Amino acid sequence: MKPIEWAINTMPKTDDRHLPVMSPEEIKKARSFHESFPQYKETPLTQLPHMAGHLGLGEIYIKDESYRFGLNAFKVLGGSYAMAKYVAKQTKKEVSDLPYQVLTSQALKEEFGQATFFTATDGNHGRGVAWAARQLGQKAVVFMPKGTTLNRFNNIKAEGADVTIEESNYDECVRMAADAASKVTNGVVVQDTAWDGYEEIPAWIMQGYGTMVMEADEQLKEYGCERPTHVFVQAGVGSLAGAVIGYFKKPLSGKSARLCRG
Repeated sequence: MKPIEWAINTMPKTDDRHLPVMSPEEIKKARSFHESFPQYKETPLTQLPHMAGHLGLGEIYIKDESYRFGLNAFKVLGGSYAMAKYVAKQTKKEVSDLPYQVLTSQALKEEFGQATFFTATDGNHGRGVAWAARQLGQKAVVFMPKGTTLNRFNNIKAEGADVTIEESNYDECVRMAADAASKVTNGVVVQDTAWDGYEEIPAWIMQGYGTMVMEADEQLKEYGCERPTHVFVQAGVGSLAGAVIGYFKKPLSGKSARLCRG
């Protein structure tokens, strides 16, 4: 087995003023919203005792997102919740008052109308946005970068989205999505990366990812683990990593809490 390569984070710590974005109260709202979908089912957290023994660790668990809404990826949690938060803001409602049954109702359609959600993607995020838009009776437009596989393109197209593969890289596709959205009535960019002036929707997406983290937290407790010593998560553009860190950056619930030790 090759040794794990690692590096110490030498970046200076910042203050915690953004932590309320991932507060338990906010994540419970996202969890309740996702639970309102008829397709919702908690994805499994599987213990890997043989792997732990092989590596000389105490316990290892893996959150299996291949079951998420039949899309094989967690990304749909962020895009769908961002859509709900956007509709809530536009209609001056609380997102807690807009479960799936309300968002798909004729009454809300008459009140809100229809939005077109634009995004750029390498695959899973765009598919999640397209799926959620179709489920909620909205429109989706997806820009994919050069080199995208035909299989990913077809998966998004199958969800009813207007999707194209551009002769551009991912960052340029993000700019294209933002520009296209600005030219359409009720056009909205749903992107899991932020920039100056575009931070609210990425924060909503992070809260959506919180559903997965809250599930995992509760499942760990069912195994008898109050809190893990280490959490491994892919970084990507940072939304998922930020969501996971933001969720777990909270005090333990009791002095006698048992940790899962590696």
